[in-house]
Amino acid sequence: MKYPRGRQRTLAGEVEIRGYGLHTGKPSTIKIKPAPVDSGITFAKEGVEIPAHYRWVVDVSRATNLGKDGVIVRTVEHLLSALAGLGIDNAYVEVEGGEEIPGLDGSSKVFVQAIAQTGVVEQEKARKCFKVLEPFRLEREDGSFVEVSPNGGGFKAYCAIQYNHPYLDYQTTSFEYDSGSYSDDVAPARTYCFYEEIAHLLKKGLGRGGNIHNAVVIGAEGVLNGPPRFKDEPVRHKLLDLLGDMKLLGFPIMGEVKAFKAGHAMHLSFLQAFTDSEAYLLLEEG
Repeated sequence: MKYPRGRQRTLAGEVEIRGYGLHTGKPSTIKIKPAPVDSGITFAKEGVEIPAHYRWVVDVSRATNLGKDGVIVRTVEHLLSALAGLGIDNAYVEVEGGEEIPGLDGSSKVFVQAIAQTGVVEQEKARKCFKVLEPFRLEREDGSFVEVSPNGGGFKAYCAIQYNHPYLDYQTTSFEYDSGSYSDDVAPARTYCFYEEIAHLLKKGLGRGGNIHNAVVIGAEGVLNGPPRFKDEPVRHKLLDLLGDMKLLGFPIMGEVKAFKAGHAMHLSFLQAFTDSEAYLLLEEG
């Protein structure tokens, strides 16, 4: 049976991860715990529970940030991407210390490894999913877009980026859940920035936890801080972000997703427009 059909999944045990936020630079600890069926992904901080759903997104400035009742949990996309890539439907994430999820090495690799160590278990109830019935596309004047289309079952995502830059011009990649390639081909891809952006990001209070070990810094002639993990690491990280943001739908998509020159803001706009459309059917039985 192709994903997203089948039973819901959660963690077999608790996972604790400590680190520093990519943007705030402040220390934080998260505890990822098993959760019951139909509970989805929930973040908890200072006694406030925030569902991992696009309705609770409060900011998308270089990251996806959730908030409720004055409490904010920042940069959730890398952890959500790991949960999506591993097919985890239900989890409870306690955030202690700082308000940002640990940035670690700038990818989802550490999250995947930690969850793999404790294991993933199937639960007794079938997974709900959005079955795409007809093509649906959100496009901007600059040509960027996110779209979904039906397929024969299962889930596949395509991602492409394009810059007017001497080193990083056009890159494309894809991911199919049934291939089981997330852990090896997507999760290790680190976040990236252009060298000339750094001063501007710091001025805006972003990237304060960035360093040569957790971000790929791109200059005119190539990567400035060591060899990339993949020749196309930037677009793989964009795919990582896309999968994480798509997790904010609440249920996975049965269909194909394509994104071109899209970021967190456009992902959010797409999720809002898609759920308001008639392009899908919510399947509630496996």
